[in-house]
Amino acid sequence: MFATKTGAAGLSIISNTVLTLGKIVAGLITGSVSILSEGIHSATDLLAALMAFFSIRAAARPADDRHQFGHGKIENFSGSIEGLMIFGAAGYIIYEAIRKIIYGVEIEHLGWGIGVMGVATVANFIVSRHLHRVAKKEDS
Repeated sequence: MFATKTGAAGLSIISNTVLTLGKIVAGLITGSVSILSEGIHSATDLLAALMAFFSIRAAARPADDRHQFGHGKIENFSGSIEGLMIFGAAGYIIYEAIRKIIYGVEIEHLGWGIGVMGVATVANFIVSRHLHRVAKKEDS
């Protein structure tokens, strides 16, 4: 099922979605800005990857009556949106960090944060090894 390029990409999207949600929840539960920022960073990367995937597919379509020069500009538009998302995520992370410096925070349920980050590390290692194997097999 995940042995093809498309299947491997699907596995990557699924695992990144689950891990992103886990990091954000762990960051909120523990109050840790570093875990929350990692979750936001992962969410931004996931959205950017999805946007890139769909925009590249759309840009590959041939010219038609409404788009006489093709659909290539959609990649530029998508890249601009991705850049804005990164700035937005960075702004939120900075805001949270400053707020917690000013008002202080006590990290709670640290075990949850360590556990989620440990699971994310192992899962990313396993998925990346699988992606590498599929890429070699598919010459992609």
